[in-house]
Amino acid sequence: MSRSTFPLLCSFLILFASSASAFNITKILGQYSDYSTFNELLSKSGLASDINSRGTITLLAIPNGAVGDLTSKSDDVLKRVLATHVVLDYYDPMKLQKMKDKTAKMTTMFQQSGKAAYDQGFLNVTAKDGSFVFGSAVVGAQRDSKLEKSVMNQPYNISILGISQPIVTPGLDGTMAPISAPPPKALTPKKSPVAEAPQEAEAPAEEEAEAPAEEAEAPAPSQDAPSSAPDADTPPADQAPPPSSASKLSVSFGLFVVLATIVVV
Repeated sequence: MSRSTFPLLCSFLILFASSASAFNITKILGQYSDYSTFNELLSKSGLASDINSRGTITLLAIPNGAVGDLTSKSDDVLKRVLATHVVLDYYDPMKLQKMKDKTAKMTTMFQQSGKAAYDQGFLNVTAKDGSFVFGSAVVGAQRDSKLEKSVMNQPYNISILGISQPIVTPGLDGTMAPISAPPPKALTPKKSPVAEAPQEAEAPAEEEAEAPAEEAEAPAPSQDAPSSAPDADTPPADQAPPPSSASKLSVSFGLFVVLATIVVV
């Protein structure tokens, strides 16, 4: 091979490689009238030229009847929304069927814009009811954009998949802040031994409180001990007091009465 033909061959190979990987998304979508409005929005937002500069993409196209209020959004917001419909990898129905665990996280063109936050630049796709549903990876976002059909594909450069409705990513248009992940649950602190010390100190207090009650009870009297102390003024039972003079006089008077009665009789 001469030196003059080598540079020419290299140029031909580079041109062939670039022409094989390059595509014009506007011309491709122009062949499908069901996506004409979506095609116009890509050109209006300036995203079409960014897509054409990519070597591998998967475009999630929205049919005319489901575009909704996208036509009324500003060019800046529209570009953000549409950028979340451009996946930076090749996916066709066959590849989706082979997904591990029937779910996958996809990186979109909006992730590389440097403006994404809270997973706004990612999508989740999940197998459901014999088909696939797409949705934003932002926490709490809905996954209700259903795969309807494969519009066209050119392995492994470009794949266009038709979906049922636009993918809603919270916070892109500034009307709602992105939903952040819920804060972790606070752990309940364990009771320290120091906190339990006052409970252990209550036991002696209860014993001390019970001690006076036990001391206050008088010991039961024994059977040998006298039931009560004798009264100093009470004489003993075997030492009866001598009869008084009054009692003697009453006895003498009684005898006199008896004798008088006998004599009279």
